[in-house]
Amino acid sequence: MASCANQPPRRLGTRVRAQIPVRVTSLDPEINFSEHCHTLLVNPQGCGIRCSRPLATGVQLRVDDLPGRGTALAKVASARPLSEGSRYWIIGIALESPGNLWCIAPAPPDWGDYSSTPRFFPASVKYPREQLSSGALAVRAGKA
Repeated sequence: MASCANQPPRRLGTRVRAQIPVRVTSLDPEINFSEHCHTLLVNPQGCGIRCSRPLATGVQLRVDDLPGRGTALAKVASARPLSEGSRYWIIGIALESPGNLWCIAPAPPDWGDYSSTPRFFPASVKYPREQLSSGALAVRAGKA
């Protein structure tokens, strides 16, 4: 019987090159960080973004201004300089809830259940539950 112990962890979803503007904000009150960035690579599990400074692994983040005006929670998975002597950093971000938050279409086949694009609604607007479940709101907003 073959053992999986010696195999490297398998990436869940092909990385796609995409420069998507996002706003990244630290949820840690000790870390004053909020910056407009853009993604370099995305997949359903997270992304790599370019930032002006490093962030420590494990820092909780909020990612705003996603395509479709969505917001997601994430944490820093890695940070490294873009290149030697560069003033930019590549920050690897792991999403708390995986999905095609990037609205990539068509998505790579190995994105599987995460291939469909989510429907976001502005957080400041309250909708009756029956409109959300029937899809009437999406039709009215021109999203269906």
